[in-house]
Amino acid sequence: MPLFGAEGIGVDVGTMQTSIFLNSEDGVALREPTCVLVNAENMQEVLAVGQEARSMSGRTARDTELISPVQFGAVADVELTALLMVALAEKATGRKKPMDKATLVAGLSGGATKVERAALFQAMNATGAKRVAALRTPVAAAIGADLDIAKPRGTLIISLGGGVTEIAVLSMNSIVALRKLFFGGQDMDEAIVRWFWREKKVVIGMRTAEQLKREVGTASEENIDADDDPVLLKGKDAVSGAPASIQVSAQDIKRALDEPVQRIVDAIRNALYNIPPELSADIRERGIQLTGGGALLDGLDKRLRRETGLTVTMSRHPQDDVAIGLGAVATNERLLSALIRSSAAEATGE
Repeated sequence: MPLFGAEGIGVDVGTMQTSIFLNSEDGVALREPTCVLVNAENMQEVLAVGQEARSMSGRTARDTELISPVQFGAVADVELTALLMVALAEKATGRKKPMDKATLVAGLSGGATKVERAALFQAMNATGAKRVAALRTPVAAAIGADLDIAKPRGTLIISLGGGVTEIAVLSMNSIVALRKLFFGGQDMDEAIVRWFWREKKVVIGMRTAEQLKREVGTASEENIDADDDPVLLKGKDAVSGAPASIQVSAQDIKRALDEPVQRIVDAIRNALYNIPPELSADIRERGIQLTGGGALLDGLDKRLRRETGLTVTMSRHPQDDVAIGLGAVATNERLLSALIRSSAAEATGE
């Protein structure tokens, strides 16, 4: 049954990626960068959004600026965030004004402040959606991963986003313990950039670092195959500024990622130490559910399993868990009502 008698749209507006969920048949219909390209001389003039904006950046004759309207998982620019959501929803649905008759459900960080909550609702209301609701992202991720969180037992879920990592214990459809780190996949990319500048004296960009992380990055030594061919990396010499090319191995990227990965491990250990005793036995039995785009880092699950002694599981689509959960709630009135009662979700007018 569609929520409030209208179609539902789930939108996961993250620091680095925005995903649109339309229905269970289509799943995540669209996933594009959370960025907007504007005219630097007239910031009100939007030239492109999403993947088109990133592709055009630095390649036009006009003086432009690439803006990320979401920072550290929170809305930083209400107007541009609303524009981005509408534009990507139009692209996903293939029609104009897709929000007009729909209920929009977006993700709200588990530790969001009143100001961050207000900014998200302002952006959602500006889309013209018929009704809007916000769902805490750890709960959305659990629903998207098909976890049963309605029962009175603890579930530990770790969401590794682009700008924020959330470590949450869920029980009875609500968050009973939460640790939020302003640290995520973007910081891993920055660590790779710094490592090559420091160790190889080569300057590379963030997009190149992200690609290296995705293609040859690993968090575990045992995932490195000595027989793998090195990758040719092109950048700039840090001293002369001239073009430079070097051979890069998986071992290089692991070294670059050692610091940020260890930071995640230490935060998880600290969170486990502070989990309420009543829930520790549940977590020992059920282990860790890893979710978010950062969960795709090769060998991270093995590293966490070794460091914590707990089982670590992932869904088949960790990067889409939140969007799928938002979409499930957007199309299920009964589920949304239950989540509102547990304070995991809220809707305008409720």
